[in-house]
Amino acid sequence: MNWYVEDLITRFQSKGAVVDANLLLLLLIGSYDIELVGHDGFKRVAKYAAEDWATLRRLLKLFKVTVTTPHILTEVSNLAAQLPDHHRSACLGTFVERFKDFAELKTPSLQAASRAEFTFLGLTDCVIAESASNYLVITDDLRFSNYLNRIGLESLNFNHIRTLAWNW
Repeated sequence: MNWYVEDLITRFQSKGAVVDANLLLLLLIGSYDIELVGHDGFKRVAKYAAEDWATLRRLLKLFKVTVTTPHILTEVSNLAAQLPDHHRSACLGTFVERFKDFAELKTPSLQAASRAEFTFLGLTDCVIAESASNYLVITDDLRFSNYLNRIGLESLNFNHIRTLAWNW
């Protein structure tokens, strides 16, 4: 692990981390059936490896609290609902159990949509930007991560630690 990542984790361990929708989807799908991760069976998590799921789990355990929003959870639910029929119901049945210990921040949609960057980031990312000033944002979206850093919010691009952390 490099010094920058270690510094981010150290500074935000006691505060917590907000995790973007794609990574929470990885967490949900991998927790339901790790065999769906990294395969063409479900395109939404095909870009990840089983080791990424394990890395994400280890990473999140380092924080006092993992934070989400209704917007992020809605995206995760909608994306998971695209699973093939024979997995959809069972996977969504694990949704509450998987995320029950997360803290849920509530930001009004219209407040977030009033941000100047709404037209290029979209609602969920604006909600994260609006509510994440006290948390580390963990995402695999390079454009979003770079934007957050430009406006003074701390973010960790999961892609920068994926393969490094497999041996962590």
